[in-house]
Amino acid sequence: MKVDKLHIRSLFKNLENVKVDFDEEHLMTVVVGCNGSGKSNVLEALVSIFRNLDLGEAPPFSYVLNYRLGEQHKPNQPSDRWLEITIDADPSRGTLAKQYEVNVRDLLNDDAPDMFSKTTSSKVIPFSKVKRDKEGDAPYLPNYVFAYYSGPSDRLENHFKKHRTDFYRRLLKDELDLKGDIRPLFYAKPHHSQFVLLAFFLSEKDSAEKAFLHEHLGIEGLDSIHFVMRQPGWAKKKGELFWGARGVVRRFLDELIKYTLSPVKVTRQEDTSLTGSNIRNEFFHLFLPDVDALRDFAKNLSADELFKMLESTLLSEIISEVSIRVKVTSSQEPLTFRELSEGEQQLLTVLGLLKFTGGKDSLFLLDEPDTHLNPSWAVKYLKFLREFVPNHETSHLLMVTHHPLAIAELEKEQVQVMWRDSDYQVHAQEPEESPRGMGYSGILTSDMFGLRTTLDNSTERLLRLRRLFTEKTKLTVIQAGRLRKIDRVLEGLGFTTTHWDDEYAQYLRIRREVEREADSDSETPKLKKIRKERAKAIVQRMLAAESEGNQE
Repeated sequence: MKVDKLHIRSLFKNLENVKVDFDEEHLMTVVVGCNGSGKSNVLEALVSIFRNLDLGEAPPFSYVLNYRLGEQHKPNQPSDRWLEITIDADPSRGTLAKQYEVNVRDLLNDDAPDMFSKTTSSKVIPFSKVKRDKEGDAPYLPNYVFAYYSGPSDRLENHFKKHRTDFYRRLLKDELDLKGDIRPLFYAKPHHSQFVLLAFFLSEKDSAEKAFLHEHLGIEGLDSIHFVMRQPGWAKKKGELFWGARGVVRRFLDELIKYTLSPVKVTRQEDTSLTGSNIRNEFFHLFLPDVDALRDFAKNLSADELFKMLESTLLSEIISEVSIRVKVTSSQEPLTFRELSEGEQQLLTVLGLLKFTGGKDSLFLLDEPDTHLNPSWAVKYLKFLREFVPNHETSHLLMVTHHPLAIAELEKEQVQVMWRDSDYQVHAQEPEESPRGMGYSGILTSDMFGLRTTLDNSTERLLRLRRLFTEKTKLTVIQAGRLRKIDRVLEGLGFTTTHWDDEYAQYLRIRREVEREADSDSETPKLKKIRKERAKAIVQRMLAAESEGNQE
């Protein structure tokens, strides 16, 4: 699916009457802006919207959302069908059906200037047809909404708890078939990275996944796997081998124990709170000695099925810990997976989930997924994402970042800059220029990040002092002495300050006449535009004056 436009009409967090125009023609749109500008709130708003649509619950706020459904007619091909959902979140309007207005539009051609000018037909869909039915079908919603947040807050995760709880209950009742797809709303957690790693090593054949592990993470192979199972709180058969587990979890555990070395059951203390309170509980240690044992155990499973079984066993509260040892190029001795960096584990979590969704009509919402990445990885991050999304035409990836390196190769249509004006109203718009080709310093000082300079504060202060002196037509002896000292310092830092430029000095004087605003640490895109227009006007005045002088 592709998200086109979102208009948040009523108040949601710090967003009200905010319009965001996503780039539906590309795989990804990246949102940037200062802290507090509402970037993460936009992703949370989308999660909240699709959660409530999926469950058939009351809308969280008033909005208009336009998006294209995927794979409605041909496999792996985008459809010509767009949805426009208009919401008036006002209980006084009556039933949910009266608060929701859902229109489906079929398009005529791809040459029209905008979406609605190529509409051939439009029909209203009852809200009852939009929500997921008892068979799990939702033809007017994306197959997957997948989200990840690298920070400690659980506000985004909270929107996924209802779907996870329903999945858990069906799991305990043995109503799930893990040969099918993963649940439609999925929130990625740090522990998923280990499950992804095991799934990547399931096949003996060389693959793009294993090539990635070797090239970028230095992981050459799988050494061993140690599962620690625990007696869950719901256990009714406490003396039984797996405490009465049933369904897919029981089948998984029964198969796993066949290939483990010397399984051991122990009873020990288990911490149950941050205050140190604990209880005695039963634990079962299962050890797979090598990658061959993993492949023998999971010989009838695909990579995504193994992932789903591991996650289901975790949700059933039976998995207490998974300790994976890997062979790495940087050490003769195997390392535990937890000894890899936060950035490596974070990257593996995101890429694995992208892979396992299959790219089938998916919306990926990534909130600062590059937090722990070093600059060399940050600049490649979007490339990594593109390589792991199987189908770019029927998937859309929306990402929030503070990292200028992550957007360096994008066109301006793929970027949304969020900012607040003096009245604290939030705005979102394309940047003035494409990040591609600007260079990292250019990106930082553009309207996308709004820095005045990429220099350190001390050097910037010296340059500002020097500019004040050069704006003057005549210097006192003391001022000239200070200017020479500043020049010597700047020259030692690599700045060329050996000549006076009359035209540049004239430019500074005229600029001083025209622009009297105080310097600001945070310049809005509107002010940036005004400054750019004034600079252009100054240059035009200088050229006009020079032309008049030549004529005389």
